[in-house]
Amino acid sequence: MDFGCGGGIDVILAARRVGPQGRVIGIDFAPQMIERAQQAVTEAGVQSGTVELRVGDMEETGLPDSFADVVISNCVINLCPDKGAVYEEAFRILRAGGRLAISDIVLTQDVEPQLRERFQSTWAGCLGGAIPEADYWQTVRKAGFAHIQIVARHILTVDELEAMACCPGKEFTPPPTKEDRVLVEGRVASVKFTAAKPSMDSDRATV
Repeated sequence: MDFGCGGGIDVILAARRVGPQGRVIGIDFAPQMIERAQQAVTEAGVQSGTVELRVGDMEETGLPDSFADVVISNCVINLCPDKGAVYEEAFRILRAGGRLAISDIVLTQDVEPQLRERFQSTWAGCLGGAIPEADYWQTVRKAGFAHIQIVARHILTVDELEAMACCPGKEFTPPPTKEDRVLVEGRVASVKFTAAKPSMDSDRATV
């Protein structure tokens, strides 16, 4: 299950991993992205029936309980105002022992409320919804996930910060002022992590 599948790159990669007997579902709230993903899947020659793409909400997918083996997401959950609801939904649809594999953006230090408001005014940019890292891990643990393991953690460079701040493009999200960008330099990180839905009540979250 790919939360926020966008243009479909990760869906295609996942489909190649699961093989003809597997199934990949991509969900995105933007119909335009689902259309783009469908075109990419077709052009990639992915076997028919392996991939299903849906317009939908990550907070309420409509899928059955214990439906998926793996939930992936690439730099999308930080855009959601209610991250707790997203992780609770991921927990619900995963089978016991199922896994998360997530890449996202977090703050290594909190920022001034006024600065946060200015970034949130262009929420589509990846900095608009970024929260402090400690709060992020607490959200994942509170949803019920265990065995949280950080695979990679990288402080964004100035160029990366500029790109993230106006993602998915300057035509959609104007870049921040230089002054605002300077205030968050060294305070924004890309994190990649895995976690699991416990197969037993005794499992505990670690990070």
